[in-house]
Amino acid sequence: MLIRSGFHLPARTARPDDWAEMLRDHFVGLDVSDLLDSGFTGAVRSTQTAHLHVASVNSVAQSISRSDSLIRADQKDNLQVGMMRRGRAVVSQDDRECLLQRGDFVLYDTSRPFSWRFDGHPDDGTWSMEVFTWPRAALALSEVDVRRLTAVAFDGRSGSSALLGRFLHDLATLRMSDDADTSTGAIIDEVGDLVNAILRSSLRTDTHPHTDLYRSAIAQIDERIADPGVSPVEIAAALSISTRQLHRVFAEQDTTVSRTIRRRRLERCRRDIVADTGAARSLLQISRRWGFSDLAVFSRAFKQEYGVSPRHYRSTLGAETGLARR
Repeated sequence: MLIRSGFHLPARTARPDDWAEMLRDHFVGLDVSDLLDSGFTGAVRSTQTAHLHVASVNSVAQSISRSDSLIRADQKDNLQVGMMRRGRAVVSQDDRECLLQRGDFVLYDTSRPFSWRFDGHPDDGTWSMEVFTWPRAALALSEVDVRRLTAVAFDGRSGSSALLGRFLHDLATLRMSDDADTSTGAIIDEVGDLVNAILRSSLRTDTHPHTDLYRSAIAQIDERIADPGVSPVEIAAALSISTRQLHRVFAEQDTTVSRTIRRRRLERCRRDIVADTGAARSLLQISRRWGFSDLAVFSRAFKQEYGVSPRHYRSTLGAETGLARR
């Protein structure tokens, strides 16, 4: 099933054999197991606004998992937040496991194996959840931060995580309603920023000796991001360290200097596209502003990072803005 931006397509089945395919159409490739043949029901409803995909899912007790072979098959590199609304679930990833009750939520990464075990509510044996999916770059979390945050239960009943939980649930309720106003890309960016801030606030203080150096390198990259010629050599010189040491610092964060520069450039371009709703600037102008000297290179990198071309992304935002105005 194709998910088109600004529209939601409900899907329901009573056939266990169709369920894995339905989940794949809405999310990523998944294996489903421990299903009962009798009394099965499953439904997914999803919608996409800009780069954020929002879905509601409900079914009966089962296990789902994402294996290395499925990851190689579709290579979808997304970050997802799953929030339980009924029943409970146990989530496993990165050698951690957590239990989710009603209102709790968890971050997981589609580029590495994970598993969910769902148990239905005692009253009727069903569970439901809401799933929020971002391209990895849109949440601006480092690889190390992601690995520290996956399969960690966030309390949906108290503290700042409860605030985020209520906000996400309201967003999902709005997006799933038939008469919802179409959200703009700017609002979706605010959602991502809030998720980033609250998830990061839960991390324990990192005492790694190179953490401050990594942050200083990021600051130097951001200062020079518009320069097409910015390089690891220049960043290392600004920090008075060797290029080899700079590469080691980024390797500790499970990334590279070049990849970080590209992703931060792309995110600035994407935010400019969102802000420029009147299309006053061309994609060439926006990409050159942030250090891309070739439009074709920028377009390929953007599609690889966000799943759509920058031209399609802009046209979708324009259509949504027109709908909202009408």
